[in-house]
Amino acid sequence: MVGLCDKELVRDILQDCSSYPSLGQHIAAKGQPSDLPGLEERWKFLEPAMEQAKMIRAVPMIGSLGCPYTCSFCVDAVVPYQPLDFETLTTDLRFFLDRRLPRSFIVWHDPNFGVRFNHYLDAIQQAVPSGSIKFVAESSLSLLGEENVKRLRHSGFVSILPGIESWYDIGEKSRLRKVTGMARVRRVADQLNMVHSYIPYVQGNLIFGLDADEGAEPFELAKRFFDLAPGIYPHLAVLSAFGRNAVSNLEYQRADRVIAVPFHFLDLLQSMNVKPKHYTWTEFYDHVCDVFAYAFSARAMARRFAANENTLIRFEQLFRGLTAEIGNRVRVHRNMRQWLDEPDFRAFFEGETHRIPQRFVDIIRQKMGWLWEWLPEGALDYDPNAFLESGTGHPLTVLTAPHGTPHSPKLNESALSSSER
Repeated sequence: MVGLCDKELVRDILQDCSSYPSLGQHIAAKGQPSDLPGLEERWKFLEPAMEQAKMIRAVPMIGSLGCPYTCSFCVDAVVPYQPLDFETLTTDLRFFLDRRLPRSFIVWHDPNFGVRFNHYLDAIQQAVPSGSIKFVAESSLSLLGEENVKRLRHSGFVSILPGIESWYDIGEKSRLRKVTGMARVRRVADQLNMVHSYIPYVQGNLIFGLDADEGAEPFELAKRFFDLAPGIYPHLAVLSAFGRNAVSNLEYQRADRVIAVPFHFLDLLQSMNVKPKHYTWTEFYDHVCDVFAYAFSARAMARRFAANENTLIRFEQLFRGLTAEIGNRVRVHRNMRQWLDEPDFRAFFEGETHRIPQRFVDIIRQKMGWLWEWLPEGALDYDPNAFLESGTGHPLTVLTAPHGTPHSPKLNESALSSSER
């Protein structure tokens, strides 16, 4: 298992032909790579996929690694922020401009695009004529002042996905550290309505289940936000702790709150694997089902349809709401709420048993199809407190064999750091 990786570590792995008896090894580089292959180097892999895409051709690019923010739940919170070379960025954009395909646009995969805002926009505007390439990016509210948003529009950005995350916590991403509750709802709604007046597609990301949430209020505040900003597409997720990748995971494990939910369901949608701090499981999922039903009710989707002037975006959001949300997310959360009334399912989520509910096993078997027979015995089980039990206070340096015997990795044994995830 490889954590942070660079070219040197890849070379070490390929050159090491030793046989190891252990179940697995966990190795990592000291940090992120200083550079990545440019678009021209990757084009021979991308172009066949682009040519086969019938409607939209999304070309992935990245301008930075890590994140300057310290959101306790985030996989990038402990990875230092590192911008990549701006000359490479401009070269990639010029290459894309010469070879771009119809209905294509660039999607920035930075955890937070534009942290060094003027440097990024200068590089983009120097590389390509204004509006000649369409861009999509995830950014933070703190970067989306009106002057910056105007510049994003001028540069060809057609979609922005800012993280709201919480009405009570994580205020540094929005410069609203001391503003909470309904006051934050109004401020965020006003700001995103402003962003939407320049950028045609805006998605607001919210997370439910953070420890700052208590009672019905966080969910009611989300509803008020949907009312105040009807044109913003809501992306709603539930908290999940992914192993050793965030500082808060250690605290969850100390409090015995992490549930060994099979990895198949840990996608921020299908199942939450951290016991809510201020809710019972049934209370939490009652609220989740209610807020999803409100966000994607006929009334809310009609208002969203009317608030978006672009015809293509109107119908894309309507289709997305009917299929991805009502047809998938709402159904999944309602199933979870129903299953929590079953004794064996509830006992698993209360930590009373480690036996994986049969409903989960049946779903995984169905999804895997004929591959299920090749799944090793016990492959769905794991120790949800491995981070805590390692005693390191940072990501584990090794994986352990079934009988608990540790095996030290031969490669880069001393290269592990607290920023590895």
